[in-house]
Amino acid sequence: MKPCLMLDVDGVLVHGHPEGDSWVENVERDLGVTPAILETCFFEPHWADVIVGKKQLLDVLERCLPPVAPWLAPQDFVDYWFAHDNLLDEALVSEADNLRRHGMLVFLATNQEHMRARYLMEHLRLGEHVDGIVYSAAVGVRKPDRAFFDAALKQSGSVARNTVLVDDMRANVEAAREAGWMAIQWTRGKSLVGLLEAECACDAEA
Repeated sequence: MKPCLMLDVDGVLVHGHPEGDSWVENVERDLGVTPAILETCFFEPHWADVIVGKKQLLDVLERCLPPVAPWLAPQDFVDYWFAHDNLLDEALVSEADNLRRHGMLVFLATNQEHMRARYLMEHLRLGEHVDGIVYSAAVGVRKPDRAFFDAALKQSGSVARNTVLVDDMRANVEAAREAGWMAIQWTRGKSLVGLLEAECACDAEA
C-alpha cells in the first residue's frame, strides 16, 4: 500500500498574502468594515457551523452583513477574502509534487467550508498537485475530532500506519497520533522531506 501524506492548508500550504500574514489586516481600509465587527457579527456566532457544513457561507453573510455593512455585497466580501488569503508556499508544493512522482499519495486535510475548498482546488489549482481533499464542511466535523481522521482514511483508501499528517496546530498533530497516524507539526521554512525523514527515523526507533 502506498504511503499517504495529508497536508493542512492554512498555516502550512497557504500563508495569507504578500502584504502580511492575515487577510484581515487591511479589510477596514479596503472594504470599510473592521475586523472587530466581522468577529462579532460573523465569525463568533456563525463560523463554527459554517466550517462543518451546518450553515452555508453566503447564506450567513446575506443575513449578517447588511446591518453592519450594507454597502458590502456578500460575494464581494468572499472574493476579497479568498484573493487576500492565497499565498502558496511554492517550495512545499514542489516537494509534495516530487513525493507524488515517487509514489506517495498526497491529500489536503483541512478545516474549510465548501466555497473555499473549491477555490483552493480550482482557482489556486491545488487539485493539480494532490490526489484529493478531505475538508471539514464535507465531512461534517473538523480537526481535531477523531471522526475527521477516520473519514480521511476512508476517502483516501489509506490506513493509519501508512498515513502522516503535516499540520501547524499542535492539537491536530496530537489527535492524529492518537488515531494511529504519524504526524508532524509544521514549521514554516523547513524542508518537508527532511521532516518526513526525521519522523520516519523516530518511528522506526520506537
